[in-house]
Amino acid sequence: MAFFHHPTKTLVLTDLIENYGDETAARLDWKMQIWWRFIFRMWNNPKPAPEYQMGWKDKAAAKQSLERMLAWNFERIIIAHGDLIDSDAKSVAMSAWRSILETRA
Repeated sequence: MAFFHHPTKTLVLTDLIENYGDETAARLDWKMQIWWRFIFRMWNNPKPAPEYQMGWKDKAAAKQSLERMLAWNFERIIIAHGDLIDSDAKSVAMSAWRSILETRA
């Protein structure tokens, strides 16, 4: 799910980006930190939820939707899981979605 709040230039996402890292550490127990750091390799490395990383059912549609969101004039991202992204948000999103954006779907 994605919403764009025009007045604040804020993109609101659920699982399209998760951002666990050093700021999140105090809110996660050590077992969850192991998962995000070593198994998912997402610590301080914003990415889509692991289930999205395992594959997109319709890559062409996913790519088109992500490109449409990148065209929006957002400056920050509020996410459901992890730390907010309040600087360089568009670059962070492009990097997080790189695997699907670079496919020839």
